[in-house]
Amino acid sequence: MKIGELAKETGVSTHTLRYYEKIGLIDTATKDASGHRNYGAFELDLINWVVCLKKSGMPLEKIKTYVAAFKTGDANNMREMLEAHLVKLHKQQADIEHYLDVTERKLASLKKSTTH
Repeated sequence: MKIGELAKETGVSTHTLRYYEKIGLIDTATKDASGHRNYGAFELDLINWVVCLKKSGMPLEKIKTYVAAFKTGDANNMREMLEAHLVKLHKQQADIEHYLDVTERKLASLKKSTTH
């Protein structure tokens, strides 16, 4: 798949995909006779996983460390990183649930005060 197709499939701009190549997050794509980048299913899956990690708050430097561990088959490091990230996500989830509860109670009290 060409870089534009990969961008469309992942929601990541072509500029960002080139940057990810430059910093070694993804391997340099093979190029066809015209010099256009070609990506496969592996890159598609990897970029989708990177997007997930990024959107869930993992910094790019940690993502690079995770991907490097993946490429070398360092399952222990990958597991440790994901376990730590999961703890962080659960904390964020608990915080958000608290904020939702407080906001809902505040809204309910405002509705009661305006109906009297």
